Amino acid sequence: MPRSLSYTDAVRLLGGQDSTVVAAIEKLAGGVLLVAAPGVTELLSWFDAKGEFVRLSHELVRGLYGKRLSRYGRTERLDAARNVIVLVAFFESLPRELGDLNRTRLDQIAFARLAGGEKRVVADRRAGYLVELMQSAGSPRPTPQQSPEVFVANLRDEYRALSDAMTELLDDLALATDLSEPDLRRIYNDLEALPDRAVSRYQDLFRQLVADFPELACWASQQEHRATRAALAGLEEQLRDISTGREPDERRESLARAYRAALREKVVDAPDGIEAPRLGDAYLPPRFRVADVPSAARVSDESWWAEIPVRDDLEEFLVGHLTSPQATRAPLLVLGQPGAGKSVLTTVLAARLPAADFLPIRVVLRETPATDELQDQIEHAIRQATGERVDWPALSRSAGDAMPVILLDGFDELLQAAGVSQTDYLTKVARFQRREADQNRPVAVIVTSRTAVADRASAPAETVALRLEPFDDQRITTWLDTWNHTNATNLASRRLSPLTPHAVLAHRELAEQPLLLLMLALYDADGNALQRAGENLRTHELYERLLGTFATREITKHRPGLPDRDLELAVEEELRRLSVVAFAMFNRAAQWVTEADLETDLTALFGPATRQGGLRAQLRPAELTLGRFFFIHRARASRDQTSLQTYEFLHATFGEYLVARFTWQVLRDMAARSQATAMSLTAPPSDDDLLRALLSFQPLCSRGPVIGFLSDLASPAGPEERSALRELLIRLVRTVNHSLPTHRFADYRPATPGEPTRYAAYGANLLLLILCVSSTVQASDLFEGSLDVVESWHDQALLWRSQLTNEGWTSLVDTIALERVWEDSLRDVRLSIGGNDVVPVVDLYWTLDVPPGSTQLLAGVPIYHHTHSDRLRKKAWFQCSIQDDLAQHALEPLARAFGASVNTLFAFSEDEILAAANVLLQLMTNPAPETYRRAAKVTEAILTPWPWSESLRYATLVRHRLRGDPQVDPATAAHVLAALRELGYADDM
Repeated sequence: MPRSLSYTDAVRLLGGQDSTVVAAIEKLAGGVLLVAAPGVTELLSWFDAKGEFVRLSHELVRGLYGKRLSRYGRTERLDAARNVIVLVAFFESLPRELGDLNRTRLDQIAFARLAGGEKRVVADRRAGYLVELMQSAGSPRPTPQQSPEVFVANLRDEYRALSDAMTELLDDLALATDLSEPDLRRIYNDLEALPDRAVSRYQDLFRQLVADFPELACWASQQEHRATRAALAGLEEQLRDISTGREPDERRESLARAYRAALREKVVDAPDGIEAPRLGDAYLPPRFRVADVPSAARVSDESWWAEIPVRDDLEEFLVGHLTSPQATRAPLLVLGQPGAGKSVLTTVLAARLPAADFLPIRVVLRETPATDELQDQIEHAIRQATGERVDWPALSRSAGDAMPVILLDGFDELLQAAGVSQTDYLTKVARFQRREADQNRPVAVIVTSRTAVADRASAPAETVALRLEPFDDQRITTWLDTWNHTNATNLASRRLSPLTPHAVLAHRELAEQPLLLLMLALYDADGNALQRAGENLRTHELYERLLGTFATREITKHRPGLPDRDLELAVEEELRRLSVVAFAMFNRAAQWVTEADLETDLTALFGPATRQGGLRAQLRPAELTLGRFFFIHRARASRDQTSLQTYEFLHATFGEYLVARFTWQVLRDMAARSQATAMSLTAPPSDDDLLRALLSFQPLCSRGPVIGFLSDLASPAGPEERSALRELLIRLVRTVNHSLPTHRFADYRPATPGEPTRYAAYGANLLLLILCVSSTVQASDLFEGSLDVVESWHDQALLWRSQLTNEGWTSLVDTIALERVWEDSLRDVRLSIGGNDVVPVVDLYWTLDVPPGSTQLLAGVPIYHHTHSDRLRKKAWFQCSIQDDLAQHALEPLARAFGASVNTLFAFSEDEILAAANVLLQLMTNPAPETYRRAAKVTEAILTPWPWSESLRYATLVRHRLRGDPQVDPATAAHVLAALRELGYADDM
């Protein structure tokens, strides 16, 4: 709950220490509200002074009108006024009879009924408690991130506490002896209804304040939402309407000019023939979610945001936040995915905040020294914007009526570049705000970060988090209108059609991110490429065209005049470079990679950088141009005079597509070399070095879209190519655990797993590739020559389970559908892509290797499996597996009481075999007549081989279940009971 002023603080803040109204209230209160620990006598004076208190309080609030105040001074006094009307609404809603009572008469009643000293102490304590509640009556403060309904509920609870305390005090005063029964009942009924009346009165008084101070409506999320306008123009208009400040001095105006100039900048450096709109025209306020951040909250988790509603009033929220007390107490944390518009929001906000009331300072953290203190970073940013060296305290003091707003853009970039040294950065920000408030220089701070890394820094108390949401259809359409209007002349001259929402919304996963929507628009500007592709353009085809088009555009910009063949090779090299970046992230199980790690990977895969041609030559850090692509986000920060950089794809599926693309290219190259080698009649080389290096760290299925992209890339291949690829991959699978990798790429180690883990990952990926090029594969294909292919599969599965991460193992199980089959009376396993949610039913005939039609098991004869229940439990205990422990824990009572039932198998027919334990559990959970008959047969079969105690317990449970089942038919009951009696089980068991 946000901190709130006490009533005493509010009165003195509104009136000032020398105010006659304040003096009158102090005199009227008689030491009740303005002095600690009052008793009954002092409190009773308020019953007949209620009207005067209300009048003076209203006069105190009215004194706020017409005052010239600084921006934060106005915020403080509005908060105080809101606090005062909370208590005024309570007193105005008290039962009329209490106000009519004479204080002397009440004193007489009180002292007559509180003759004992102990009673008097209790009553004084109740009076003191009631006064404490009055002092804190304004504690439920409306905030722009909270719904009005929640605030009203909290306020009602506060009034309920006051009403209950008043009722208990009146009980102590024993008013029943001096009031008639109807009067007494009326008072207590009125006190019961008081909370609702007080809330209603508060809302009336609050609306009167809002009429003259509109920002209060934004505090309480009650501002009528205006139509969405570009570039936060509505926010600037609302703040100018409530302006309280003076014109800025030259230094502040210089900053304001620098920020306003950004609105005139083009949103992108567009290629020839394309006119990009200006930021002031193109920026649209996105939808968002917002909430207070509890200390243990994980704001990077989607589940944490799921219950928070999506809002459409960003301008109103920002007005409410920046004009409310909460803005100066802790940072506002703005979160979003790469390309969601976080940085642009700070750019536009800095340009739109009126300089008369605000002093915005935008700090681009990637351009400031990461290890500097916040104050140094602020001064550095001012120097970058204006060229002037400025001392922060001096600038802050010179702001006069304006409140500083520090916009710290790119906290995630600071984290990625500087590491754990900045995990307390947000706490430092809050500490900075407290220091500035103590120095009478209150400051608001807004911090932007990618959602994924937000949890790497602890959020201080009272932090508010705001997450930007993807564009909806309306925003996409509005943005396209701006784009088409800006390019109308160019489109007409080139006989191109405007970009339609229909064409864009076919690729919603890209269009809903503002920066990627711009990317689609640029792509379509090249001859209406997006619209000509039509709705049947598959995702991987779109990605290939997007990436190829942008690579071509960048290469021709920097290397004009290349022949077609050279241009084609240069584009492919560019895309391979991006693929290496994608693998650098993928194999580290991360969504971003540092430049240093990328350079290490490149050196390991392609050797040291050279000055002459080739892929590696263009990948030197000094020449890396990854940041120029729309689909690459480059984060920069400075530390110890060194520039630290990381790279990330604006949309994760760009990286996943590039992983699939590069894998597919390497695989096809291997197949081509293998075929050429076979035709030359020489021994096939060990040519899987690169594939093994790339695919021995993470299973491809750990990023679901990778498998989908691989399947799509394989789909156009003809039968012969698919067959060749399948044969190659199966050959690799058969030798994967029996061959040592060469050391050609031994230095490529994006992660540091042990060799067994790398064998497991590579083997899993080979299997996944087989399934991408072939609809199915069977264990007998993979383990040729094995005496028992199921046992071989079991061994391989155990390797994966033991060596892959839990996420990797789970994704493998979810991706691969497994079917247990018979092939000519031999067990086999059939695999395919496309795991489903159907829980398979164990077929013990298959498990025990009893083929269909076999006479190995006779109906009605128990079979005892060699694995005993205690041995199963010991193995589970030894393995320390979560899944095994859960299963053993659930079955523990059954195993202890009926250990033999676990490994006693019973063939009821040629098609069905069940364990005795299975029959018993069916009987307990979902009994049916056939289940009772099976239970009787099991009891008959186990009488001799089982220990008598276990067989007796089994039969007893069957009998008790039968007796307690009102649904069982008489014939079944008679049959089972007769069988039990015949076996010698007594009726009284």
